[in-house]
Amino acid sequence: MKKILYILSVIAVISSCNLKEDPKAETGRSIIFGTEFGLKSYCYSFYEYLPQKDAYFKINTTGDNVAKNNIGAYELGAYTENTSTSWSWTAIRNVNYFIQYNTDPAVDQVTRDNYTGIAKFFRAYLYYDKLVKYGEVPWIDRPLDPNSDQLYAPRDNRDVIISNIIDDLNYAYEHITEKGITASSNTVNKWTALALKSRICLFEGTFRKYHKSGGSQYGDDYLKGCTLSWETLLEEAAEAAHTVIMNGPYKIHTTANNYEAGGRGAYRDLFISEETVTEEVMLALTLNDTHLGEANWYLNSSSYGPHCCMTRSFAKTYLNIDGTTYNEKNSLGAYKTFDEETKNRDYRLCQTIRGADYTMKDANGNYTRTSANFAGHTLTGYQITKLVIDDVAYEDKRSNTNDYPYIRYAEVLLNYAEAKAELGTITDDDWSKTIGTLRRRAGIKGGDLDNKPTVVDNFLKNTFYPNITDPCILEVRRDRAIELFFEGFRLNDLKRWALGKNWQNVKWDGVYIPALDTELDMNGDGVADVYVTKSSSSGSGKIRMVVSDDPDDKLDQKIEKLSDDPNGGYILYYRLPRKWNENMYLYPIPEPTQQKNPNLSQNPGWISFTPSK
Repeated sequence: MKKILYILSVIAVISSCNLKEDPKAETGRSIIFGTEFGLKSYCYSFYEYLPQKDAYFKINTTGDNVAKNNIGAYELGAYTENTSTSWSWTAIRNVNYFIQYNTDPAVDQVTRDNYTGIAKFFRAYLYYDKLVKYGEVPWIDRPLDPNSDQLYAPRDNRDVIISNIIDDLNYAYEHITEKGITASSNTVNKWTALALKSRICLFEGTFRKYHKSGGSQYGDDYLKGCTLSWETLLEEAAEAAHTVIMNGPYKIHTTANNYEAGGRGAYRDLFISEETVTEEVMLALTLNDTHLGEANWYLNSSSYGPHCCMTRSFAKTYLNIDGTTYNEKNSLGAYKTFDEETKNRDYRLCQTIRGADYTMKDANGNYTRTSANFAGHTLTGYQITKLVIDDVAYEDKRSNTNDYPYIRYAEVLLNYAEAKAELGTITDDDWSKTIGTLRRRAGIKGGDLDNKPTVVDNFLKNTFYPNITDPCILEVRRDRAIELFFEGFRLNDLKRWALGKNWQNVKWDGVYIPALDTELDMNGDGVADVYVTKSSSSGSGKIRMVVSDDPDDKLDQKIEKLSDDPNGGYILYYRLPRKWNENMYLYPIPEPTQQKNPNLSQNPGWISFTPSK
């Protein structure tokens, strides 16, 4: 029986949407703070601040490695000071209220400190979100009364924010009493505090490294007044991750073979299991028959979601099983078919998309070979299966009962490897225990498993990371992007690496199309899957995908003729215009917020407003 994390509503707490509203009446405070049950119940409410089942996927839709059929104002470069609406302090005030009043001597000190530690974990998490979005914000560590001068406080610089976040997470690690893996991994323990610290310090350290002194147009403005070095922050990230690695109870989940026919295996277990794989997943969202998710609906339906799918460029970054880089051409110089492309590759590829051997349970309960669905479900041919249950019974409705991970031990390994690589101190042993471990689970049997790399992959560099020449950093980024694909990290990673312009320019390319106006068997099972044509009136009983080879045509689904393919094939791609402006590394302070508090300066590149007279 799956454990359900109930969010208990036991106290009337702060429900304001900005810093000026009054908290609700403080009645029966001793009922809450005078018993461990009250403290525990209050802390349960903090888990609502993590992405919930309907928001979990939306954080994945703005990467450079995912194509989709619609884009918003942000991706068009049309976001404005009036568009920004997320300047809310409700959650932080709620946490601050708990921390301030968790002083009742009726509960022993160790117990109170434990729950304060949990509260500080969430305050750090919430302030990290503010730091990523806005950079400098006021640091508020207590619930404010309506007459407080801090309601009109200016923004504190990034040093203040990150230092307080680190202090909160250090306190959480030192005072949270739970040392073991929690049931279903749906509550925090001391190790999740360190895992979050490694994530946050890695973000801030690399942000400072790549944005300083011209790394981005406003880099020096973003970091004004900051003296904390990027090296110090990366050392903090590495130390936090290393402590989890050496002393924590977690490990990488593996199985006998790590890959099962049909696109399942150890890696994919983490995302489709009904019971959280707690040996690796450090914090998860628990789903069940009364708290249903929507992965199948979002990723497999033509009526819901933006039809997210992987791009060809990104699929090419997955290594071959022997550890060599992938070559999209065969020995005869022709482009590989999709069937050929997805064989003998890093196991994670076919455990993330519908590879040639992918199977799904049909209406009769039988697993059958199932290709990507070109009837409006996939724009590139690389249809995502991560988080998707392989059963048609789950389609077209909110029906998923598989748990969703928030923090994984694999991320801790990646955080450690990246921090050490960026510092230039990574050793062969570090490499073997981090990237090597992840690649071994992925079935890779050669290449750089036990020794740090010395050769630059020019495709990886030129396509995704043009500002990097260090092979260790490049290869860490390869595995980070692959291992954490569609888990909500990609856009923030690109922002901290100062790669906004590259985000704009990466093409949403798709599978190789051998011929037009021909029924195509994409996965090699002997059954035609799609009929690609430039004419909407051409005939075929199979799924028809109408495309254009004219770059100026209004049709978004495109093909590009391959001049170097002896078979005269095409590459499918999807075209939507994206625009990156350098001010997009930070969101603007909303105009109404600046009108209320004239002491809040605006982020560089955005319009600053003064109060109306």
